[in-house]
Amino acid sequence: MRLFPVAYAERKSVLPKNIFLAVIYIIVLLLAAVAVVSFLSAWSITHPKKVTTPQISSNIAPDYNNIRFTVGESKEKINGWFFPCSGSRKTVLMAHSYGKNRLQFGEQTFPLIASLNREGFNVLTFDQRGSGNSSGSVATFGKNETADVLSAIKYLKQQSTDQIILMGFSTGASSCLSALTQTPYRDSIIGVIVDSPYSNIDDYIDYIVDSSLWLPNIPFKPVVKFAVKKISKVDSSLDIISKVPSIIPTPVLLIDGAQNIPSTSDNTKLIYEVYKRKSPVQAHYWNSGAPSYGESYLSVQDKYIDQIVDFSQECVKDAEKAVQK
Repeated sequence: MRLFPVAYAERKSVLPKNIFLAVIYIIVLLLAAVAVVSFLSAWSITHPKKVTTPQISSNIAPDYNNIRFTVGESKEKINGWFFPCSGSRKTVLMAHSYGKNRLQFGEQTFPLIASLNREGFNVLTFDQRGSGNSSGSVATFGKNETADVLSAIKYLKQQSTDQIILMGFSTGASSCLSALTQTPYRDSIIGVIVDSPYSNIDDYIDYIVDSSLWLPNIPFKPVVKFAVKKISKVDSSLDIISKVPSIIPTPVLLIDGAQNIPSTSDNTKLIYEVYKRKSPVQAHYWNSGAPSYGESYLSVQDKYIDQIVDFSQECVKDAEKAVQK
């Protein structure tokens, strides 16, 4: 019998290949998890829970009328309150901030409204889209909100208001400034009061994400910020600082506090400095010293009301002088 030698091939280990594939799968799963969690976080930021308007007893609120108007091609319904001053054709239009409703400071808003009524001003407050009792669900940090302010101005003009002072808080403040540059009723806007506006939308989204995010900044923050901007469809066209030349020469009162985040100098004060350099009309700036963002009214209510009333009266006087010339 003839014997043939048997050759044995050395079996190559598949362990390195399996480890490599396992690492790839884990990385893919981690990236997918980051994407899903970030999207859910961004969705909750852009779809804040609505703060519905409570039932208000007549003994704590000035007399008011329920009002409604529509906005946009979809004719979404905006609901609000109109606090009349008998015989007046002057109105202060209030625009609330992100996450709030027509009563920016809850029931504490009524002393401000009552003071304006006593000084001869009607007051209009309303729930922006996605807020309070109005339709919609998405917060766009000034994009849709500017259109809401524009529709509110149009509503007031249809109600025979001759003089309008826009007053906004945070995103509502920036929306008022944007609306001023777009409204066909510019001649009826005799002044703008803005409490803590943003000058740059990117910085404001940073602030919102930082204050809302419960996840580690790395890797979540940049992904959440990207998703927030995509869902809300915001971009640099919302920046206020580039619109200052178009805001001039309408009188403006800018209000801020002493908070570090977001920085005063990067937002309200910056708008004031640019306005002051470029405008023949004096810009007004008041720092309340409030330690927290958007808390000036609640910190020094009486002084705050005095600032609002004095500026509003000055706007009326200046408008009357302009008519007489």
